[in-house]
Amino acid sequence: MKGTLAIGILVLLVGCRSAPAPCSVGNLLSEYQESIVHTRQKYDGKEISVRGLALSAATLPLNGAEQGSVWLRESAGETTGEVSCWFSDQQAADFSQIRSGQQVTIRGVFNGEGGVQLKFCRLVRVE
Repeated sequence: MKGTLAIGILVLLVGCRSAPAPCSVGNLLSEYQESIVHTRQKYDGKEISVRGLALSAATLPLNGAEQGSVWLRESAGETTGEVSCWFSDQQAADFSQIRSGQQVTIRGVFNGEGGVQLKFCRLVRVE
């Protein structure tokens, strides 16, 4: 009984949305590449935190655009692919801190319909 409980707790801690620390971009991309259907069932519409390397400075919403974006990849480069993070113009000041090559942690709502995307993002941390 204790072993089953311990395994159950461990399983909860491994997922991106329930882990106390953010999941890495690489882990999220690997999970998505392994099974798009499973990953979407697990995360679609849920808020998660991810940590990765900014490919460039954030693209800020300009000229009436409502959203900006930043693209993240795994810092170790072991996985292929990128995670797109979309944020509102209200978050632009925070996202303007991001420079190419910085490690960042972002929290947003997962959408796996057209790749790995986070929407309604908030910047949690820039390292």
